Amino acid sequence: MMCGVMEKVSVRRLPDVVPPIPPGGGRMISPAGELAQIVNGDPYRYLAFLEFQPDPDAPRGNHFHAVKTEHLYIVDGLVRATYRDLDTEETTEVELTAGDLVVVQPRCAHAYVALTHSHAVEFSPLSYDPADTIAYALSQRMSER
Repeated sequence: MMCGVMEKVSVRRLPDVVPPIPPGGGRMISPAGELAQIVNGDPYRYLAFLEFQPDPDAPRGNHFHAVKTEHLYIVDGLVRATYRDLDTEETTEVELTAGDLVVVQPRCAHAYVALTHSHAVEFSPLSYDPADTIAYALSQRMSER
């Protein structure tokens, strides 16, 4: 699904599959647990595990990247995501849940508020560069609307 903002954010749900996993990835749910193939074949240099506590006053993100493309896979829970395309000024909100895979392009501010206790994996083809994480109080701007 492409969000209204967007050429800069894409959200897609990984399909529930049975082996073999198709080239685009998927989630296998079995009595042993879940196996999610999120990516396959692309080089990535950054990987982080994120925990989201359900607190509307403690969003994650509230920044954008000038260079980095960010990928986020929701492992479990429910998260409200807010995205703002800094070139068009378009803003949208999306609820993300387990199995959602998000790609956020550069110059798209993003903030995440957990609606339930949630976990995610963030990854990027670029190494982490603190100079490329530029603060942008998106969640504050959303509450002022």
